[in-house]
This record gives sequence, C-alpha cells and structure tokens, in this order.
Amino acid sequence: MAVTNEGPKSEERQEGSELHKTLTVPRGVGVATGMIIGSGLLVLPGLAYAQVGSSAVYAWLAAAVVVLPLLIVFARLGARYPTAGGVQGFAQAAFGAPGSTAAAVILIGACAFGGAVMAISGGNYVAALLGNSGAGGWVALGYLVVIGLLQAAGSRLAGGIQSAVTIGLLLLLALVAFAPAMVDSGSLHGELAPPTQWMASLPAVGLVFFAYTGWELVSSTAEEYRNPRRDFPLVIGITFVIVVALYLGISLAVQLVVAPDDPLLSEAPVVAVLQQVLGDASGRVAAALGAAIIFATLMGGTWATSRIVFATARDGLLPATLAKVDARSGAPRPAVLLSVLMFGGVVLVHALGLISLTRVVELSTVNFVMGYAISVLSYAKLYTRPGQRLLALVAGLPVLAMLVGFGWVLLYPAGLLVFAFVVHRTKRRSAAQEAAV
Repeated sequence: MAVTNEGPKSEERQEGSELHKTLTVPRGVGVATGMIIGSGLLVLPGLAYAQVGSSAVYAWLAAAVVVLPLLIVFARLGARYPTAGGVQGFAQAAFGAPGSTAAAVILIGACAFGGAVMAISGGNYVAALLGNSGAGGWVALGYLVVIGLLQAAGSRLAGGIQSAVTIGLLLLLALVAFAPAMVDSGSLHGELAPPTQWMASLPAVGLVFFAYTGWELVSSTAEEYRNPRRDFPLVIGITFVIVVALYLGISLAVQLVVAPDDPLLSEAPVVAVLQQVLGDASGRVAAALGAAIIFATLMGGTWATSRIVFATARDGLLPATLAKVDARSGAPRPAVLLSVLMFGGVVLVHALGLISLTRVVELSTVNFVMGYAISVLSYAKLYTRPGQRLLALVAGLPVLAMLVGFGWVLLYPAGLLVFAFVVHRTKRRSAAQEAAV
C-alpha cells in the first residue's frame, strides 16, 4: 500500500487551525528528552538494584532493546503522518474515522490522568522540600498555572524554555552518572556483574521499562517540525541515545556508590549518590534536579495533550473553538486551557481523597499502553511487506504482555472504546441526516 506524507488535507482545515512550524532538530531533542525523562528516574535505579543486585544495569539495557522496535514504528509513522494528533493521526491513516475516534478518546483519557500524575508528584516533591507536605495540592495547581501560561505564549518560547531546562537537567544527571569517577574508590560499595549474568536482570525489566515511555506523546509534536520527514526520525534516534546513556550511567552509579543497606536506596538513590560527591550541598542539587525533571516532564505533557485536544477538535470530534490557533503566538490557546483544566480537575479530586495517586497512575498508564497498541496496529495496516509486518509483531509482543498485566484496570480503556464507538455512530448518523436534507 502506498504511504503518503499527508495528514488531514489542509484545505479541509478551518482557517486559523494551522500550528506554526517552529521545531528544529536541537529544539525537538530538548522537547522530546523532557517528555521521556520523568520523575521515576529519581527512584527506579534504586528499586531495580534492590531487586536484582549487581545485574540491575542490564535491566535498563534490556528495556532499551525491547522499546527500540516501538521507536522505529513511531519514527516511521511520525515522519509519514506528521499530525498534532500523533497516534490519532496514525489511526486515521490506517483505519479512517473509526480509528481516529478511538485513538482520540483513548489518548485524552490517558493524558487527563497522566498530566495530573506529573502535577501531583511535582507538588508533593516541592512541598516536602519547603517543609509543608500538606501544601502539595496547591503547589501542583501553581505548577499548572505557570506551565499553562508558558504554553499559551507559543511553541517558540515554550520550546526554548524547555530546551534550556532540559540542558540543565542533563548536566545534573551527568553529574550523577559520573559519580563513580569522582569519589574515592574506597567509597564504592557495589560491583557490576559480568555480562554473562545478564539474565539475572530480567525480573527488573518490567519495572524499569516505564522509564522509557512517553514516545507516543513525542509523536504529537511532529506537525510542528519544519521538515518532519527528515527531522522527526533524527529527533527520535538522538533522544533515544541520550536517554539510554543517562539511564545506564545513573543505574551504574547507584549500584556502585550506594550501599545495599542504605535506607535511601529504595526512596532516593540519586540523593544518596550526590551525598557521596557533594556532601552537604547534595540536598540543594537534588532539589534542583527534581524540580527540573518535574518541570520538563509536565511542560512536555501539557504541550502534547494540548496538541491532541487541538487535533481532535480539528477533526470535528470536539468543539471547533478548541482548534483555534492564536495568529501571533502560534499557540492553540483554547486547547492549552482545556488541558490544564483537565489536569487540575483530577488534582482536585485526588486532593479531596476521592482517588489515590496509585489509581491515577494506573488509569493513565493503561491508556498510554493502549496508545502503543493502536500505533503498532496502524503500522501493521499501513506497512505490508513481510519485514515490516515482522517489526510490528516484535514491537507488539511486549505491549500485549503489558496490557495483560493490568487485569481489571483494562475496564477503563474498554469503556472509553465503547464510548468512542457511540460517538462515531452518532456522528455518522448526523452526517447522513444532513446529507439527506
């Protein structure tokens, strides 16, 4: 089947619903890296080390190998179908309006909870640093207001700020990764298992795999690249190399520097590493590191969510107002506002004690994995050569394994798919009635 480089036809789009092409490769890498590196990096290296010991670093490498076929899928689809909807655009190309509707509902259902997770985690983290743990909800809402204003200012400013924050974040993470070379060898507590023992790391692969998620959000930025066919795959590849290098370096630093019986191993392993390198200054650096990670991740999540909302409205599944782009800034301001309000609504529900943070995480994660599944199915439909179908199979197997592990939580995306089916049928019936008139 011939594959084109078009999303929805530009002549079918409403005036004022075109995003500005502001992303280059360097800026795209900054935005994508901020979307991928999440707050889980502050604790997952310690949890993996506690679970499988000196083989932990191989779990990070194995997870990178598992996710690589998925990245090839996203890179190819994003280059050929550079739409703000990301996965929604892929499903539109493969399955038409039904696929687009299903993907849109699934992604928005994921983002509503995912953005709230980032805001809540960031609010709790900053509130704890300020010595007022009960103020986490208010800090989370403050995060959303600031980031919403920055996103409303336009992708050029937002992308520049996020790239600057990401550079600072990478420098701080590099400090952690190079810790073993900066401390006295007598302070090293652990060791690296021989490569022949890599299989001992397999129980921790599922744990660290989620540090590699977020690529489905990166795909929603493809429409804003000046040359998406060339630049988007480059950004995916460069970001993957940066992320893997950092993850391996930090994992190795944790298992070499932190003692197995250190109480910080499972709670704040990065802080434990910094204590060995910086002593009394470690707390301030750890605070800056955590704040940078949370800011970059929430900034990227808000960017991606607003683009998914924007693309869904542009396709007629949400009110047309949400597909408006400010002519001066190039920002889809109504979509940004709705995204921030969705996040804030979930934050308030959590603050009232009506839903736990664990449940918010589960509801977000299961839908994001469903987004992976939709992307793989779309790729298998659009790319029909045997080698391409084999890639889809290899990419889809870990996704299927993850979905099975969610158990009854799968009722959430199942319910959303039923809702998407009803929306599609209603829209089609209305279109038929209008045509008859």
